[in-house]
Amino acid sequence: MRINGLLTAMRTSMSGLSNQVKRMDAISDNIANAEKAPDSNGKVYQRKIVVADKTPGTHPGRFRNMLDISLRRTRPDHMDAKGVTGPTGLDEKEVNPVKVVKQSGFKMVFDPGHPRADENGYVKMPNVNPVEEMVDLVSTSRTYQANVTVMNAAKQMAKRALEI
Repeated sequence: MRINGLLTAMRTSMSGLSNQVKRMDAISDNIANAEKAPDSNGKVYQRKIVVADKTPGTHPGRFRNMLDISLRRTRPDHMDAKGVTGPTGLDEKEVNPVKVVKQSGFKMVFDPGHPRADENGYVKMPNVNPVEEMVDLVSTSRTYQANVTVMNAAKQMAKRALEI
């Protein structure tokens, strides 16, 4: 009896968990550096965001590629074991197609007493809004919890299927 079909939901959930952990890391960096002054070179912290990786070849994306992947997994002889790169037959970039990018920009804050202030009294500060970051963090946390719930349900279904 093959149980790959039962574990697909768990793999998908694991990918979602991994994506949410990356989002939480980026958000926590943003919150930690929200009030960080520019360094001695005048470089300002740039907000990090997690986006889908649109680099060619990083994820299937097209129906034809999805069909090929589906065919590879329907029968063992469609693809030999040497061609399988991961538990789903996809490499890590295809399973988890997100990346962390820096969002350019800054905000100007009037603080004439600041050592890094320009001649008009303005200081370049990171383009991070702590309230927005907290809202994103709550949303990410809830999505993470939902993925954990799905994984637990899939685990219970697989366990009960094996008891049959």
